[in-house]
Amino acid sequence: MKNILLSALLLPAAAVTVQAATLPFPDVATAKAQAAKSGKPALIVWYGSDWQPNVESFCKNWQEFAANNASSYIFGQFDDKLGLEGGLRNKALPIEHFNLPAVIMLAPDGSFMAECSGSMVKTPGNELQQQLAAPTRMATRFAELAQKARGSAGKEALLNAATALYLLPAKDAMRNKELTGIINKYDPQDESGFRAQFCLDHLGMYGEINGILKGGKTGKLAGKDRKFDEAEAYVRGVLSKKSLQGKERHQQWLAGLSYVLRERILSTTTPKNRDLTPLLATLDKIIELDPDSQYGIGAKKFRHYWDPATFNTIRNGYYTRGDQTLGFEKDWHIDVSSSIKGAGTYVFSLVPVENGGMVSRNFRLVVDGKVVTTPNIPADKNTKTVELTVPDIPQGAKVEVWLTAQCNNGWMESSGFISMEKK
Repeated sequence: MKNILLSALLLPAAAVTVQAATLPFPDVATAKAQAAKSGKPALIVWYGSDWQPNVESFCKNWQEFAANNASSYIFGQFDDKLGLEGGLRNKALPIEHFNLPAVIMLAPDGSFMAECSGSMVKTPGNELQQQLAAPTRMATRFAELAQKARGSAGKEALLNAATALYLLPAKDAMRNKELTGIINKYDPQDESGFRAQFCLDHLGMYGEINGILKGGKTGKLAGKDRKFDEAEAYVRGVLSKKSLQGKERHQQWLAGLSYVLRERILSTTTPKNRDLTPLLATLDKIIELDPDSQYGIGAKKFRHYWDPATFNTIRNGYYTRGDQTLGFEKDWHIDVSSSIKGAGTYVFSLVPVENGGMVSRNFRLVVDGKVVTTPNIPADKNTKTVELTVPDIPQGAKVEVWLTAQCNNGWMESSGFISMEKK
């Protein structure tokens, strides 16, 4: 009797299942067919109903967005229940993507035009509309050009494919595998410059450069034997092409040029006879084009690293691997104001946790930017501990220890603590 009662109590619970919220949009194939028939672009929402955080509100937001924009788009979905791996294997969408949810915009003919992700997809609204405004206006023209590219050959196909891709931001144009494939097919030597503009992404560009540096894909050249002149000529040739349009693409290829120049410097010169002017000038060009882009931000970091006139500011009582420069010296400015307890003799020390072949020398005590004391040891002596005489310091003055340091370890594993103690 107890077993029967227990079974009866468990049955309703066993029958209850929780159904994840889903979007009512059609699948990709159906959405593409509807887009082709209507002449509208399609927005495909790529998500996962079984694992998407806050999937109920996500689906509600997208249903509202679709209702408000039904006159502009056909809406579809790719419900990636298996997670990202399953989505990539199924290849229902024309591109790969690594951060879901995302929305993919397809032209009326099914060609990829744009991709958006992040917060604007989780809560679609004005930001998403602004992002898609330009490709939406170009959708009909883009589809016409894409169709012409498919239906032609040689230079005509090449020009139609490139003209279509010029309607898109570079980051989206390079992800249209069909049209970039046409460019690769009819101009593998890149006589037009369209391949450099659209077919070579960031990693692909460095692959091309390294292929030249090493003497081809199967080459094994290294160090001073690498083909620096050929690689530099190749990149400068790309930069000179009129077909290379847009700040981002110019920044990318300038970054490639800076890579060749840096490798030449490291492989063919010593720290004492290095001329960093061409490298720094190239990084300046990247920054000048757009200091806030990913390339601009990266160029600023590289420029600070390589410029011997810059210095590292250290305020936290410890130094890290990121403060090291490999194979060349840079000054450190270490704020020790909080450690000063009146005039006297102080012992300043670098206490390595990971020494990593670190060289430190040329110590100076500095007050408000003016050198006031140097230790009684040669400036070129490699040491980690020095005695510094501290005079009377005006209240509120900034007290620093300046030193010159470099790392000789390939992994730059030099880190440690900093102390400034009165004797």
